This record gives sequence, structure tokens and C-alpha cells, in this order.
Amino acid sequence: MGYLKSIGTVIIYIGFFLTVITFLPGIPPEVEISEYSIKYPNTQTEFKSRLEEIQILFSGEVNGPEDFASFNGKIYTGIHGGYVVQIEENLIKPLVKFGQKCDGLWQEEKCGRPLGLKFNDKGELFVNDAYYGIFKVNINTREYINIVNSSEPIDGKIPKIVNSLDIAKNGDIYWTDSSTDFYLYDGMYSVLANPSGRLIRYNAATRKNEVLLKNLGFANGVILSDDESFVIVSESSNSRIIKYNLKGSKAGQQEIFAEGLPGVPDNINSDKQGGFLVSLIILIDSNNPYLIQSLIPHPYIRKMLLRLFYLIEAPFKLLQDIYPNYYSERVLHALGSLNVAKCIQPNRTSVILRMDKTGKILDTLLMKNVSDISSAYIYNGYLWLGSPWNEYIIRVSLKQVFPDLADNMKSSDTKEEKQEKPFLTVSATPNVKIEAKSKKVTAKQEEVIKSSLKSTIKAQTIQKSNSDATISKSTTPKSTNQQSSSVSSKTSSSSSSKTSKEVMKDNLKIEKDDSKEIKKDNFNSQIKSETSKKVPNEIKKDNSKSQTKHEISNKNNEAKMKSNQPVKKDIHETQFEKSKLVKKDDNSNKK
Repeated sequence: MGYLKSIGTVIIYIGFFLTVITFLPGIPPEVEISEYSIKYPNTQTEFKSRLEEIQILFSGEVNGPEDFASFNGKIYTGIHGGYVVQIEENLIKPLVKFGQKCDGLWQEEKCGRPLGLKFNDKGELFVNDAYYGIFKVNINTREYINIVNSSEPIDGKIPKIVNSLDIAKNGDIYWTDSSTDFYLYDGMYSVLANPSGRLIRYNAATRKNEVLLKNLGFANGVILSDDESFVIVSESSNSRIIKYNLKGSKAGQQEIFAEGLPGVPDNINSDKQGGFLVSLIILIDSNNPYLIQSLIPHPYIRKMLLRLFYLIEAPFKLLQDIYPNYYSERVLHALGSLNVAKCIQPNRTSVILRMDKTGKILDTLLMKNVSDISSAYIYNGYLWLGSPWNEYIIRVSLKQVFPDLADNMKSSDTKEEKQEKPFLTVSATPNVKIEAKSKKVTAKQEEVIKSSLKSTIKAQTIQKSNSDATISKSTTPKSTNQQSSSVSSKTSSSSSSKTSKEVMKDNLKIEKDDSKEIKKDNFNSQIKSETSKKVPNEIKKDNSKSQTKHEISNKNNEAKMKSNQPVKKDIHETQFEKSKLVKKDDNSNKK
């Protein structure tokens, strides 16, 4: 009985304490917490799971690649630590950092945190840093300008979480401020408090900001329609998307684009066909309810939790002010950040919704084995999946996950995407860029080419000494043979001209008179191939040029008789036979 009495006493004390912190005025944080309602997610949505093969890129090299932007064969993302990085081939290069030098991710407000990023038509990169504002970056010089300072109030309130953005053709920037009450390191507080997010337009001409929408539930992804007649913004806390009309009879008015989404919406990207790809970072259904949304109708519970979290943090804040240390910083960062929301939601399956311009769901992608996906970005035939917490980038074939998108992709894609393929190739040799129009060269051909180059350089160095040229006579046929085989691996348009040049370089080892005769023989053997109807047109052109410069001798007539049979062979065999004939003439001249 005494044991049960003790438990009962503890429960009473805890209840009394929680009641006091809930109703006693003046306890921070002082924010509005009241009851409001939302339409709860539709748990009857049918999901399709086509995620069979995925590619994990840069595992352990990136942390929190939130969103993506691409330009001119490169793709960019922002990561924890404050860096915007550039991805080209299989390399990651830091581009810029807007924050200060920091010791670790627990000093996020010092490091900076790049979230949304977008290119304009001029190739200028615009980046939203959650703590520092909006920046315009020159990706070539790495210089940047702070065009929106987050420390300056907009409509009387400071933007505390600068999140996503999109850019209009006239240069205006539409961006989201997720909260005016809490910074990102206290993101958990912002989802428990009443909505305070905003949709803001930055006027590029006047350099002024205008608030278009207020009181959004953690305003997140934002994107303009293709014709820029409206802009949509996602509300993560409320599982819905709001539409703001920019043109037409409803200009300046808002309406619900989609609500009751089966998850927590994050970033919104274009599907390249006039629609949108909406990333649901957490799936919500009957088996996976979202705890934070279930607390929305209960303002006193939310207030109690807010104040309880604050009181737990208070002694660590005091300790950090008196004696700054690593441990108190880590505790403060862990308690208030959105990582807490990740911990209380164990099942974090993600979903990608494909929606048309009216808000209708056209297709779905359920990712059972992939979690915490915040963005789905189409690039170069792949779907790039970003995350605020994952330490890698996921890439999947677009044809695998959205086959209709891959089949019906518009031919009017951006110019940079047409120039970009392939930019990332799986190769045994790292850091080797393979051009889209480059021709394949086998390993054997590559070795032969290298050896022929070496022999050519050697011939040039020996040219100065006649004695060295005499000694090198015995090695000339071998180098000539290497050159002929290397030339045969190249394109037919330049094969005959390059063969003659390489033979001339090797014959510099011999006397000048002999080299002249060898050149004549080489040209005449090419003239011979002009007489054959089966010789490629490109070889005929080279032979016609040489015919105007040289006369046919008796020796060349013999070469023509010997080379009648090789003419019937393909291009590579013809070139090989030519080199053999040149070798024979070389030997006769030497004798």
C-alpha cells in the first residue's frame, strides 16, 4: 500500500506542476496558442510502389541535401554545415558558404543552413539560407550578394525560417518564411504553436518585400505555374497546399489547391509537363497517424509541451551563457530542433505525389524502404531525391518510377538539360567526363595511341643528330606499324591525313631526300585508292588534294598494282595496308 501511495503522490505532483506551467501567465515562450482545425489526411489514397532499383550517391559525403537546382551540366544542393555544393560527374565541390566558421552541426545558427535554391534564366543561382536570408550567387566567380537580410523585419515581423523560393521571368522572387516565432533550431516549437508562416514576394525592380499570405502552417515548398498565373505553397503542419492567384479575375485571392494530403508536404518541383511533384516527407494513414496533427484541436496540451520543453532547456541555456561548452550546445540543439519530430514518428515512409495544375493527383510513388524525402527533382532522365537528414543522395530512373513522364517528356526541355547528358557516368576511372557526342575508344586502342605518340616525340628529338637518325633506322618500321594501328582506331574522316603526317615524322630520322620520296610514295598510295570505287568518300577527298601537288612516278605505279586488293577491304584494313606499303618503300630507300 505504501508503494502505491508513493506512486499516486508523484502523479499528483506532476499533474500539479504541469497545470501550473500551462495556465500560469508569463512563462515563455510567449506565442499564440489557440484551437484551430484542419482537414485530416485522406487515408484511402491508393499508392503505387515502383521503387525497385535505387542508386545511393555520395554516402557519407553529404548531410541533409534538402533540394536541388541544375544548370549547364551541373547540379547543386545545400547541406548541413552551411555549404552550397556543386555536383559534377562523381565529384562534390563546395561552392559558397554564407554563414560563419563553426565547430559542428549543433552550431547551425552560426554555420547557416541553405534550403531552397533556384536558377534564373541568366544562370544566376538564388539560395535561401534559413538563418541569413536570400543570396544571389555567381557560380563562376563564387561571389554572392545578400538581397534579402533575414534580420530586417518584413511587415513588422522578422522572417525566422527562410525556406523555399521560385523565380518569375521578370526577376521577382516568391519565397516562404516558415515561422515568425521561432528559428530553425527551435523548429519543434514552431509546429506546436499556431501557424505563423508567410508567402512573400520580393520585387526585383523596387527591391521591396510584400507579404502575400499570412498564418500558414509551416510554409514550405513554393512554385509558380508555367504561365505564372498563380503560385502554390505547401503547409507542412496542415497537410495542404494553398493557391495564390496572380492573374485573371481572381488575382490577389487565395484558395485551397489541395487539402487532406496523405502526408506532410515539403518541397514542390515541376514535373516538366505543366504539373507538379509534391514530396510528402512523412506518410500519414490509419496505421501511421501524425502525432503533432492530432494535438491541433488541443491548445492546452500544446502549450504545456511548449513550456515544458522550454523549462528543460532553461538550465542548459543558463550554463551556456555562463560557461560555453560542447555538451550544453548539443543538448540545446537536440531538444528544440525538428529532429525531435523525427524521433516521435518512428515510421517515416515517404511518398511522391504527381499533381496537375488543378490539384488533381495523377500518380503516386510509395517508397517503403526510403524515408525522409523532402524533394523530388527531375534531372537528366533521373529523379533526384533530397532529404533534410539523410547522409546521401538517392537517384532513381525516371522511367522506373514515373514511366509516363519519361515517355511523354516535353521536347522543349531547358537547353542546359539537353547539353548535360551524360554528365554522371559509372566508370572505373574517376573524374573522367564523357561527352555526349564522343566516340568510344577501347582500352587496347588507347594504349596503341599512347605508344604512337611516344614514338612521334622520340622521332622529333632524334631529328637534330644525323648519327642518331642512322641508328634509329632499325626501329622505324616498328614505330610506323604502331602509328598505322593507332590511326586505324580513329574516325575515318581524318585517318588518311593523320597517317601520312605520322609517317613523315618517323622518316625524319632518315636523310631528307629519302623522307621526300617516302612522302611521295605515301601520297601516291593514297592516289591509288582514289581510283577504286569502293574507297570511302573521305579518303578520296584527301587523295585528290595530294594528286594536285605530286606527280605519279614509276615507283608509285608499282605501289598502285600491289594495293589493288586492299582497296576492297573496309576503312581500317585499307589504312593498315597503306602503312605496310609505306614500310616497304622506306626499307628500299634506306638500302
